[in-house]
Amino acid sequence: MAANTSQDLVSLDFLQYKNSLKQYLQNNAYFKDYDFEGSNINVLLDLLSYNTFQNAFYLNMVMSESFLDSAQLKSSIVSHAKELNYLPKSITSAQATVNVVFQATGESQPYTIPKGSQFSALVKSNAYTFTTPEPILVTSANTTFSFQTDIYEGYYISDAYVFQQTDSTQRFKITNQAVDTQSIEVRVYEDGSQYGEIYKATDTLLGLNEYSKVFFLQATDNGYYEILFGDNIFGYKPKAGALIRIEYRVTIGQPANGAREFSCDFDPTGVGELTVAPTVTTITTAQDGAPAQTIESIRTYAPRYFATQQRAVATDDYSSLVLSKFSGVVDDVNVYGGETQEPKLYGRVIVAIKPTTGEQASDFLKQEVANYMLKYVSIPTRIIVQDPEYFYCAVTSTVQYDKTLTTKTAQEISGIIKTAITQFSSNNLEKFGKDFRYSRFVNAIDNADSSIVSNDTNVLLVKRITPLIDYETSYELYFGNPVEVEGAYYGKTTPDEPVITSSHFTYVDSTTGTNYVNSHIQDDTKGNLYVYTYINNKFTILNSNIGSVNYSTGKVLINKLLVSQYSEYISLYLMPQNKDILMTQKNILFIKLEDCQVNIIEQLK
Repeated sequence: MAANTSQDLVSLDFLQYKNSLKQYLQNNAYFKDYDFEGSNINVLLDLLSYNTFQNAFYLNMVMSESFLDSAQLKSSIVSHAKELNYLPKSITSAQATVNVVFQATGESQPYTIPKGSQFSALVKSNAYTFTTPEPILVTSANTTFSFQTDIYEGYYISDAYVFQQTDSTQRFKITNQAVDTQSIEVRVYEDGSQYGEIYKATDTLLGLNEYSKVFFLQATDNGYYEILFGDNIFGYKPKAGALIRIEYRVTIGQPANGAREFSCDFDPTGVGELTVAPTVTTITTAQDGAPAQTIESIRTYAPRYFATQQRAVATDDYSSLVLSKFSGVVDDVNVYGGETQEPKLYGRVIVAIKPTTGEQASDFLKQEVANYMLKYVSIPTRIIVQDPEYFYCAVTSTVQYDKTLTTKTAQEISGIIKTAITQFSSNNLEKFGKDFRYSRFVNAIDNADSSIVSNDTNVLLVKRITPLIDYETSYELYFGNPVEVEGAYYGKTTPDEPVITSSHFTYVDSTTGTNYVNSHIQDDTKGNLYVYTYINNKFTILNSNIGSVNYSTGKVLINKLLVSQYSEYISLYLMPQNKDILMTQKNILFIKLEDCQVNIIEQLK
């Protein structure tokens, strides 16, 4: 009987294996007309097929899990990351800052508020517990006491172990997967000590000796973490019989973001001397809570972290270190030299971070990033962590649709288009240096619904400013795109139409102190900016020289703008010369729905 040359050697499908075996037997004259489905040989074919399928699947998994790029099991991903000295990021607690005021007799002061004292909060009808990260000492010269503290979502638990000197590879597992690794405190009790000694976490051997009281943290299977101690060469090794106590915070992460109203769930005096219940004032709402790092995120950042070799020299090193450490709360990073700033900051490194939620990173997160980076940079280098410079697109789109091709209303189509615009912004913008491409944008609008025939869309570049109230404020803004002045632009209808305009605000005449509501800024098409309003329905210029604009570079200067009122911000609208809008590596461009106007009309016949 000749070999079956059509045997499938790469399939992972059970039925294909079985059919392949049937074809092999049917090539034999003895089995040519045999009924393989209704005979006992069908059982043998099933067994052979199952055996082949299981072996093929096993071998495929063995090979796939052997490489970081193809591994699918988290345990395999974590194991490969460990070889690259990469620690997957744990779930992270939401953090808020509060101020607490209470009345007490003061007889037993100073009052000590223990670590882990609890506050409660509600977010969308869900209750969350926040705790203090360290003890707080409170005193007062009278009966009114107050303190300010950061609080973190979650509660503290601990694990305890005994160090075995005979076990040179002893590891101490953290028994809860929901640990926020930033909260881990390791205390070692030797020789019957009642207080113990705190060991610090480290991820490098640099600078360690046999006296360094440090511990190493690493990830294990199934989302757990464990700690290890030194070997009396790199790091101190605890004595045999020492008690190891690991205290940490357990959290739920991201869902607690946004908590803004807190109540105090403990007696700040601790001894019943409270006379008036505590009042809690929120200074910063809860933010920066994040889930544990995903498999794909680990796969992306582990090799990039390894490439830095635990030092920050090139800009990619800075970015990799920040994204690796703060992957759950930092969405994007841009690093550049201070010499590119105006005014120039020689010898400084600027680290601009875009948070995962919102547009402005908290001061706490900025400080955490700065502190983390200090150990990876050379001594003369100073790091400045700042927010990105944001720009926005103001969209006006008139969309025609064929009513015979849909049962949707114009309002429903408008909603679909706005969803498409939001998705376009999320997929194509909202990162450092991402440019706006007009053709792709209008195509996204056309493809939003099958009934859409065409769209006529104008886009303006927007910068938002927040001048101080009743205080003269000056601005130097770089739009980075040339401005339309000749009238060829798709949005400009007449040569004398202004190309710089603004939203309304209340302008204050610095000479007379008079307030003018519904004031605006615009240019005179000759490079000058002025403030105007309408008085008795008459166009009136209030300040003929509030600033200037360079049409070729998009640089806008605003001098001593004095306002007494505006909404959340003042928008400056620039009409770019080109339909494509380009961003530098320092800038991030957004399209917000509040800046979009969509008009739906039936197809013109």
